[in-house]
Amino acid sequence: MTTQNITRPARADEEFAQEIRAHHAHMVDELDRLTSALRDSAPEKRQEHHARLAQWFETVLVPHADEEEQTTYRVAGELPDGAPLIEAMVREHVLIKRLVALFGASDGAAAAAYARAAYEAFESHQRKENEIILPLLLAAPQVSLRDALGGGHGHQTGHDHAHHHCYRLRPGSRAP
Repeated sequence: MTTQNITRPARADEEFAQEIRAHHAHMVDELDRLTSALRDSAPEKRQEHHARLAQWFETVLVPHADEEEQTTYRVAGELPDGAPLIEAMVREHVLIKRLVALFGASDGAAAAAYARAAYEAFESHQRKENEIILPLLLAAPQVSLRDALGGGHGHQTGHDHAHHHCYRLRPGSRAP
């Protein structure tokens, strides 16, 4: 399908989906950097890296997961093919949050191992969001990604998630 054959709202939603994918890639890269820094840190720097990663988990990753469950996942779960997928994705959130909790209760090599496990789980999870959930939402004519934005977004910061998970149905439509 060429760009000329895509309607304006669909094109805007696809562009927005690309921004979301870029934001997800930024989050994955940031978590990789933070977990690698902890794993590779000298003993005298380990506590500093642990604290930085703990803060990121608390202020970025966990709120991101919680928000998805209330917004993106709620809408995708209402689509005909969405419910089983979303149930599995929520279970992955439980796993990721469990790894974060184990990280928080650990130090040294164990904390670094739990951190890297959280990274691996999150990286895989983001691929599914980008490659399965976003296309599912884009294919649903009753779902608008761009309308929910209200024109603003802050993907570059990695800390403001409300802007991209508030998908909503297009006016006058309802989820099947």
